[in-house]
Amino acid sequence: MSKFMNTTLATAAALAALVTAVPTVSLAQQANGITNCDAPGGRQRTGAVIGGVLGALAGSQISDNERTLGAVAGGAAGAAAGSYIGCNQQRARATNASAGGAYRATSNLRIRSGPGTSYRQVGTLSAGQPFSATGSQGEWVQIAGGGWVSARYVAAN
Repeated sequence: MSKFMNTTLATAAALAALVTAVPTVSLAQQANGITNCDAPGGRQRTGAVIGGVLGALAGSQISDNERTLGAVAGGAAGAAAGSYIGCNQQRARATNASAGGAYRATSNLRIRSGPGTSYRQVGTLSAGQPFSATGSQGEWVQIAGGGWVSARYVAAN
């Protein structure tokens, strides 16, 4: 294939990725930005990073001659898609928490008197220990019976 055709195909692929990314970015922005979900947990940021890396790799491979443009477009589309999916997972987790969901600690945790590290420690949870949640605020999950733990270190049972 000629160099002109390769460049044309690469440009078309990059534009297609951008056109695909625009609605996804719009949806991610409705979720309070690419890395600021309105539900507790770190899944949105993790999804954005993983999606961005995978999108950049895929975009670079798709566009032979314009690898940089393909990587940037693919990375943007991947980050937006990963961010949107991660935020939806966080919202589902928060819904379960507000409905009294069953959780377990994924590592040893300090139970705090309020939703933040500035609050005093009132207890601990051991890795693997189950608990019930009654609500959430920001990056924190409220434990039934009192106390708060970081949502980054809990998983649904």
